[in-house]
Amino acid sequence: MKTRTAVFAIMGLLVGCGLRADVKLAEIFTDHAVLQRGPATAVFGTADAGEAVTVRVGTAAADTEAGADGRWLLRIDLNDVGPGPHRMTVKGKNDIVLQDILVGQVWLCSGQSNMQFGLVSALGGRDEIGKVTNDRLRTFNVSCVGVPKAATVLKGSGWQQTIAANRWRTAVGYYFARELQQELNEPVGYINSSWGGSSIESWLQPETVGDLSADARADWEKILANLAQYPARLEQFQQDVAAWEKHYDRADRESKGMPAEDAWQAANLSKLPGNGAGWLRAVIDLSEKDAAGSGSLNMRYSGVPGTLYCNGQKVREHSLATIATNVSTWAGIDKKYFQPGRNVIAYRYFRPAGDFRLLLELRTAGGTVKPTWEHCMEYRFAANAEADKSYPKIATRPEPNKTPTFLYNGMIAPMKPYSLAGVIWYQGETNAGKARWYLEHTELLVAQWRDHFKYAELPFYWCQLANYMAKVSTPSASCAWADLRGAQTAAQRIPHTGQAVLIDVGESGDIHPLDKETPGKRLAAMALNDVYGQARPCRGPQATGAILADGKIAVTFEHLEGGLVAKELPAQYPVALVQDRFADLKRNAPGGTLEGFAVQGGDEQWQWAAAVIAGDKVIIDASKVVAPKALAYGWENNPTCNLYNRAGFPAVPFKLSLP
Repeated sequence: MKTRTAVFAIMGLLVGCGLRADVKLAEIFTDHAVLQRGPATAVFGTADAGEAVTVRVGTAAADTEAGADGRWLLRIDLNDVGPGPHRMTVKGKNDIVLQDILVGQVWLCSGQSNMQFGLVSALGGRDEIGKVTNDRLRTFNVSCVGVPKAATVLKGSGWQQTIAANRWRTAVGYYFARELQQELNEPVGYINSSWGGSSIESWLQPETVGDLSADARADWEKILANLAQYPARLEQFQQDVAAWEKHYDRADRESKGMPAEDAWQAANLSKLPGNGAGWLRAVIDLSEKDAAGSGSLNMRYSGVPGTLYCNGQKVREHSLATIATNVSTWAGIDKKYFQPGRNVIAYRYFRPAGDFRLLLELRTAGGTVKPTWEHCMEYRFAANAEADKSYPKIATRPEPNKTPTFLYNGMIAPMKPYSLAGVIWYQGETNAGKARWYLEHTELLVAQWRDHFKYAELPFYWCQLANYMAKVSTPSASCAWADLRGAQTAAQRIPHTGQAVLIDVGESGDIHPLDKETPGKRLAAMALNDVYGQARPCRGPQATGAILADGKIAVTFEHLEGGLVAKELPAQYPVALVQDRFADLKRNAPGGTLEGFAVQGGDEQWQWAAAVIAGDKVIIDASKVVAPKALAYGWENNPTCNLYNRAGFPAVPFKLSLP
């Protein structure tokens, strides 16, 4: 009897332990974190309903109780707490202790690839990494997650203490944070929540659709309808491929295994042969350190099913379904497949019709690897133009980073409501063809994030799109990137916002300009001036009006900062700095000291116009234009323009109707 009683007692304890929910912090709180200085810094997590929770940071403390849903949130006054490092303790039915916690300024960095762009790849980035030892700069990298409903768990790196650990992440965010840290002399944390190629719609909340204009709402709903119809399209695509393979007798055959050593030839990744099955191979040498970490292979935009091998072991198989579902043929390579010394990465693909090209990216723990790729055909089908032409078109799934609300749900919602000093934003390239809706999208984004982070005047600064694409010899009637920049400029009507003009840092042949220090510094200048009260020049000249008289147009400006200047034009402009490519610069209006001005006449045609600086105004010669009706400056995808203020900030591109 005593034995049975003891057993029941033990079972009761086990059940009780199983039902108890330990107090937990949200995932954004880890060792090395930076907490926002302020009188009501948010700390939050989960616990048993009604459980008492106490949080201490340095000399500050606050307490609360978990709600009926098991969630708790408290506000702690950190205004009088030193920068640290501190221990942060959370006490409920259990205790949590976080080490090396700093108190300072926290900024959220978000957007698409130019925000995501890694410091190691930026101009001068490797030198910066090599010399920086400042552990008062911390960063948290949010994982790329796109989901249809708001997530409650934030996936990410945890707070990282060193710049070297963040080498692959936001260069713009780093340079921005560096400037703040140096000027404010207090810790700065920057949270990188960005995803390359993302649309602004993907960062908005689900409730947005009810606030959109009719056309913007129709576009939003069209994207979601396309996603809902995808399973049926995928099933039809697979059926069509099966029928095609049967009709032309082009189903895959059983593989004979890896080709012999003497069968490999140098691969031309720009044009790989289809009409059968083939192999790609790369041989890489790994140090013991690099072999101890995982890697990945990304065959961007390939649409080619196949199987990935590492050192003869099968890593992952890509079927037609996975190819169609994912834009890129991506596969992680677990460290268990690697070995110190020689490693063979191989991919057997099946492409029954047509040639194709690949953009391959291979990474190991040591970073991006650029090996020599080799190729070998396993077997070929006979040429058949009819078969090539009739191969079913792949049913591509809408990408999560371009689907409304998906990135808000996965990368912003579970961060709620971490206390911030502000937000910096670099996005717009993906929306360049939808500039007519970008202003309303931006207004909703700022309003929603201010509500989300419980800060009604949350500072919000963005990068205006940089100059990009080919230069033109005649003015354009319409430019997608210029129109998007115009919407970004108009969004400055939102209080407590601003934009860093980047019309002088782009590259005509690379959508990812390497100069990420200039954007970071220009964003930081606005934050230091507006948010932290350190008066300084931080914006470029912006047109406030234009008057036409006697064939001349006089334009007035604000943000003169010592006066207007015509910056000397270089002999060449960058095409792609990563390839060290430049092109000769040709002036469009050599009659004046300024470039970039164009006038539209009554015939709707645009002409370049000579312009000169006259005191605090710019005077444009419109005498050769019949019935001038509009004036533009820098209104091209990649304009040649050189108006600045004496503080070194470029003028904001504009388009004005003439009275």
